[in-house]
Amino acid sequence: MVEFISRNKVVLLLFGLWYIVGSFSVPAFFAVGGLSILLLWRKGMYFEILLGFFYILILSDNLGSATDFAKVFKNAYIVILAVIAILDRRKFPPVNPLLMYFLPFIGVALISLAFSPYIFTGFQKTLSYVLLLYTVPQLFLKSISDRGPAIVKDFIFFGIFLIVFGYLVQFVDYNFAFSHHGRFRAVFGNPNGLGIFTILIFGLAYVSREYFKELFSKADLRWIFITILLAMVLSGSRTAVIAVAMFFIMTRFYRLSPFLGFIFFLSVLFATELVTQNLVAIVEAIGLSDFFRIETLAGGSGRYIAWNFAWDAIQDNFWLGRGFAFDEWLMNKNQEFLSDLGHQGGVHNTYLIIWLNAGVIGLTLFLRALILLFIKASKNLSVAFPILWMVMFSIMLEPWLAASLNPYTIMLVMIITMMTDPLFQLYIRGELTSLQTPDEQAILA
Repeated sequence: MVEFISRNKVVLLLFGLWYIVGSFSVPAFFAVGGLSILLLWRKGMYFEILLGFFYILILSDNLGSATDFAKVFKNAYIVILAVIAILDRRKFPPVNPLLMYFLPFIGVALISLAFSPYIFTGFQKTLSYVLLLYTVPQLFLKSISDRGPAIVKDFIFFGIFLIVFGYLVQFVDYNFAFSHHGRFRAVFGNPNGLGIFTILIFGLAYVSREYFKELFSKADLRWIFITILLAMVLSGSRTAVIAVAMFFIMTRFYRLSPFLGFIFFLSVLFATELVTQNLVAIVEAIGLSDFFRIETLAGGSGRYIAWNFAWDAIQDNFWLGRGFAFDEWLMNKNQEFLSDLGHQGGVHNTYLIIWLNAGVIGLTLFLRALILLFIKASKNLSVAFPILWMVMFSIMLEPWLAASLNPYTIMLVMIITMMTDPLFQLYIRGELTSLQTPDEQAILA
């Protein structure tokens, strides 16, 4: 951690300046932030540009008014990334298979906008998803090509740094770092946001360790995984704890046999309903009533209300949805009714959100893209499917993968890029010294 701070102190100071300026004036931040990115671009500091985008996404997740600038600027930032990727396209790897897999889903999402009550916002959200899938793999691979795998380590340590920073802030402002009756949230909007973050930073660290055996020392790995575990527990995120536990169990099975791993996953699916019906009794029996907040388990934390409401709405638009952001429009329109039933917030389920927005056709194409990518990834890495099941469990209870401009989807995109990109695989095997070489098309052919 000390090495990371020392190596990146200028960038960390810049990010601190962004926060200070943005908390005082949004227009001033647009000037300072825009100029900063331009200077980084001129110096070819693509990793710092990508890290800055990640930082803005994290700040945008915070509910405090001091980070309102990030909520606005993230929309401009993704456009800036697209401009950089287009203007500097000769410097970037020419192949971006990730976006290609999702194009059929994007096509259905665009068609669904014809039925949208929120068409302008829906189009913006669709476009931002496309831009994220296009730009992040390009910038990520370019950064590795320029600076080597050390940038992956720095990205992970930046996430760990923010968790530690969030914990230390409690001694100055307890309510900034802790909320919801003493649950840790670090710099995120709520403890569940931190829980999602721990799942994905864990996945990124695990995949990076598999690919770059010499990148992390034993002390690095202890620091990373202990920090993640403590953050997970202090956040009280049941989803995160169960998802990571599933990952470790799945990993053992998949290393013995992919077939055994798949059978175990099917067993978990079939057991889900039985466990759900008896969850309160199970939690009480193992003595974890306080951690799992037994009083909210009994009531479903309001999620079941939202899910039932969303399912009823899906029946009216079963095959094709009503475009990105329809779920937000629907829940906001019925906010008072849902509040009376005991629910506040959104749908809290990525599958249902995509079904609402793009219909069952869109949902099928989205899952098809995700599964095909992980099938491809499994040929390169044995932990690919355990990561997929961990993610699929998380999005069953959280909405993050239905949106692009959050600090979670970007990490999954980076994980998938490492596991599937053909140039990256050649780079790892030593067949390419760079991810951008004059004869790369001949090599790929």
